Amino acid sequence: MSQFTYEYADRSEKLETYEWDNVWWEHARTTGVPRVLYIGDSISCGTRPQANRLAEGKLFFDGFGTSKAVDNPFFGESLKLFAAQEGERSVILFNNGLHGFHLSDEGEYAACYEEMVVFLRKEFPETPIFLLLSTHVKDPIRDQRVIARNKAVTAIGEKYALPVVDLYSLTKENAHLLAPDGVHWIEEGYIKIARELLDRVKEAIR
Repeated sequence: MSQFTYEYADRSEKLETYEWDNVWWEHARTTGVPRVLYIGDSISCGTRPQANRLAEGKLFFDGFGTSKAVDNPFFGESLKLFAAQEGERSVILFNNGLHGFHLSDEGEYAACYEEMVVFLRKEFPETPIFLLLSTHVKDPIRDQRVIARNKAVTAIGEKYALPVVDLYSLTKENAHLLAPDGVHWIEEGYIKIARELLDRVKEAIR
């Protein structure tokens, strides 16, 4: 079994068949280098190593990847524990949209996502936060749900004056780089995502 899972069918249950967290602290003993806390799903886990490679040690991407939906009551507590270990960060990247399909898109998902944004702003008041739109998926019905969720995220970004990074358009334009499962990406796809994020982070920490 893959270390990451994705459920293609919509379900009413709050938990998926398999739930997972994947945390990564890049060069943990190294200080004095800007750090990015990248919160996301398996897409973030595929992107983070490429971002670190492209950054060439000038900044580090730490990762909190999870299958947790935005309504999971343990999401915030789990994140706080990892962030306490990480200690310092210069930028936060936040994405959550390809899990938790028991939530209605414009209603429940949007409300819970906004609660997470409020949580992040409270926990990390001095750290710039970027909201990342979820990436394109091959299945047209599920992709429409992704689009609806991204619309909600964009509105939340505008409400809180937070920058939004459009990874959906980037990946839609490069759909030929999708992996056979129609959700994840081949290496070149992750490199494109990583390069976009690295550019945005560099702008933020100048």
